[in-house]
Amino acid sequence: MDLAILIHLAIAIVGIVALIVGGKINPVISLVVGALYLGVAGGLGPTDSVTAVSKGFGNLMFEVGLIIGFGVMIGAVLSANGTMKRVVDGLLKMGGPKASSYILGLSSGIIFPAIYFDVALVIMAPIAKAIAVRSRKNVAPIAGALAIGLEVALLMVIPGAAALAMAASLKIDMGTMLIWGIPSGIFLIVSSIFVHTFVTDRTWEPEKDELPDAGYPHDVEGSLQTSTVQSRFEAGETIGTDLRAASDDLESIDLVAASLVDDAADASSDAKTLNLPIVVAMLPIIVPIVLIIIDTAYRLIAGNSPAIFKFLGNPVVALLIGLGIGIIETIPLVTRDGVEDIITRGAQTSGSILLFTGVAGSLGQVITEVGIGDMLGKLFEANAGIPILLAWLVAAILRIAQGSGSVAAMTGASILAPVVAATGLPPVLILMAASCGAAFGGNVTDNTFWIFKQMLGLTTRGAFQVYTLAQSILAIIGLAYCSLLALVF
Repeated sequence: MDLAILIHLAIAIVGIVALIVGGKINPVISLVVGALYLGVAGGLGPTDSVTAVSKGFGNLMFEVGLIIGFGVMIGAVLSANGTMKRVVDGLLKMGGPKASSYILGLSSGIIFPAIYFDVALVIMAPIAKAIAVRSRKNVAPIAGALAIGLEVALLMVIPGAAALAMAASLKIDMGTMLIWGIPSGIFLIVSSIFVHTFVTDRTWEPEKDELPDAGYPHDVEGSLQTSTVQSRFEAGETIGTDLRAASDDLESIDLVAASLVDDAADASSDAKTLNLPIVVAMLPIIVPIVLIIIDTAYRLIAGNSPAIFKFLGNPVVALLIGLGIGIIETIPLVTRDGVEDIITRGAQTSGSILLFTGVAGSLGQVITEVGIGDMLGKLFEANAGIPILLAWLVAAILRIAQGSGSVAAMTGASILAPVVAATGLPPVLILMAASCGAAFGGNVTDNTFWIFKQMLGLTTRGAFQVYTLAQSILAIIGLAYCSLLALVF
């Protein structure tokens, strides 16, 4: 019986991938179908299977629904008032051209962690391209740093949507996520950028890896082109809005990319900047983090924290306070109606994130109720390294097959959620292993691959070197990192 249920789990996972990749079915629908199959085949019966799916969805929304919603809105406000761009520009002035790739990676991964990868990419890609032009550096390490930073932000650092969903699935509190996620993210970003830069310095060929009209400087003629490109950036224009179809089959993806690039261009030309000290402008991020850390520190040191810190340090309340600060700061810039429009668009963006997050919880609930957790727990008791490797492998296979890093990470984490206690490992290690696996092998099945390619002015070969390769290096270094930590803990 145990073997039969494990076989059904394998069939469910393969079926989910087949529906997403082969059938072109939306991941939300595919995950619900897979969860229902596993429930019925695993002995729950039709009615209890539906109940488990609904229960898992509701439980996860209870944990992270408002957190994700408020987080998306904060990101929208900071983008609209120009704070994100100010921070990156300031860091570049401090660090200089030599450190530009590391600064961009850390900025996109730690300072402004992505709620949603595509949204952050549209905002940050023009900045990355401008950095490459202004610093006269090879674009490969700059673009690779952006790919690495955004992936770490989405998967490991709160308020990244996937990180929040996995934390809820594995029952990891936000303070623990901050304590583990930020230092781990810094290490993985810096080490991955270093290795990726070393590799691409030896493999990058501008004539093969960059689009002819991308405007990156390489020779005398390129230098003349650089001044033109730079002046256009300084005028607030976005380069590279003319997209080429990669193939007839990918025409729709390119149209999506074109739309996003055009939106970015419009936003850039109309952008206004908040005229406040940068620390004040960043309070919507700083205040929630400080409140959460204070509550967590009290509980770690004293075993409990005062009621006021429990209240203010609750992620929902902390993010609501941060959002309120952001709104107050932004109203003089765009008026009340403008802020309302920003918040509305943020709410619309969060809807799809919340829907997928919830169905990932549905799959995890079914896995728990059919008893797979107990079976895998017995296996993991013998070797703490197995769950780390399994979480990484499941997420990596899903990423290669269906493209979405969020889908891959949350599925890998939800499969292991029922057996975390049996492993004896900190749940956050399972989360990081799944996150690292989900960074591996992003390719043409990933819509973001094509958006990244076009917005950075790369050929398909170039996109493989800076998107696929950079994130795969992150995944491999991350697996080694998590495995070493598993031996310690």
